[in-house]
Amino acid sequence: MYELNLGISEVREAVHTITVFTSVLLLLTILIVIMLMKNYSKRMGWFIAAVLTVMCGITFEFMSGGFIVHDMFGSSDKCILWAHVFYAIVAPIFTLYFIETERDEGQSWDGQFWISLQGLVAFLTIVFMLFIDDSYVKWMPFLMEYVIIIIMLLISSKDIRASIGFIIGCMFPIAVSFAGMMETGVNVTGIGMTMLLLVVMFLYQIDVERELFVREALLSENKVALMMEQIHPHFIYNSLQQIVLLCDEKPEEVKLAILNFSGYLRKNLENLTSVEMIPFLEEMKHVDLFVELSLITQSRDFELVKQFEITDFSLPALTLQPLVENAIKYGIGMSTKGDSVVIGTKIDKGYYVITVSDDGHGERTELPTQKNHKSVGINNVRTRLKLMCGGDLSISQTEQGTTQIVRIPILGR
Repeated sequence: MYELNLGISEVREAVHTITVFTSVLLLLTILIVIMLMKNYSKRMGWFIAAVLTVMCGITFEFMSGGFIVHDMFGSSDKCILWAHVFYAIVAPIFTLYFIETERDEGQSWDGQFWISLQGLVAFLTIVFMLFIDDSYVKWMPFLMEYVIIIIMLLISSKDIRASIGFIIGCMFPIAVSFAGMMETGVNVTGIGMTMLLLVVMFLYQIDVERELFVREALLSENKVALMMEQIHPHFIYNSLQQIVLLCDEKPEEVKLAILNFSGYLRKNLENLTSVEMIPFLEEMKHVDLFVELSLITQSRDFELVKQFEITDFSLPALTLQPLVENAIKYGIGMSTKGDSVVIGTKIDKGYYVITVSDDGHGERTELPTQKNHKSVGINNVRTRLKLMCGGDLSISQTEQGTTQIVRIPILGR
């Protein structure tokens, strides 16, 4: 009987050693994949926190096997207990991860309720792990942590199909809980938590690919709309008509007008095919060409004022020109007051901020068709800002004129 018990003990020890080393290798693989990622969302931040927490637990399991001196923590059993303390914290972290996942999709969650409930159960799990000897009672709150996550997904997720993978991932720590309740004597908590991380990592990659596909589709649709908006025959016709008039009135300005017109068209075509961000000063060249043409096609004179605090940054192509066009045509162009358009840049709270303001009262005199025309250009700018750099556009109108504000997040801050 003693020899049989000794054999079982050796098998358990071997299984634990294999699972610990397997977990370490899998966690290192996950970390390498994370390091190779180019962009980190807030959701990924919570996932990284979960990975580091599991790694702390695995470290204590590693120490429990005698691979590292663990005298400061007492016996091997004490190391296992400390490992479970870290594992108990993973569920609240994943609750935050799932909440952030839904927020990215524009869905509404009662996040405060779920994280409060999960934090309370995690606290009970730690207390029971440290001070309760009965295996069934000790593992019950740990089981409840992942049952709560499943209930949260079933109740709060509007797209249950997207949550099936998360529910499957939760089956691993739930299986671990049942193993602990049945007193199997084999500690597989570490490998169970690692498998949960692998499933979530795989699902995250699928989400990224899906979002990239949707983003590219939206950009393609936006590019078609942008092309129709930017190369509209009315502006080309007016420009050519004014150049014809210059031939009789100011022939010395004809050559420059034609060069500006051809340069404007060339910039439009180049920018319409651009899928990357372009330097701010490059975008300003396009704006300058448009302003030069507008000075000969508009019925009222105006001036362009530049107040740049920073120019060393990038933005989506055709961001500023539509805003300047709105300021000229629907601001000062349709008002008896105002004669300047001001473009300013600065850094504010982690954002590059670009303002395009005019001192006209265009909002008072716009016709419905003009409002529709302007909204198309604004929507194009908003879409490209959101998809290409996570930026946004806001517009405020007062008695003194209109201000259009572009905010582009500074990466790395």
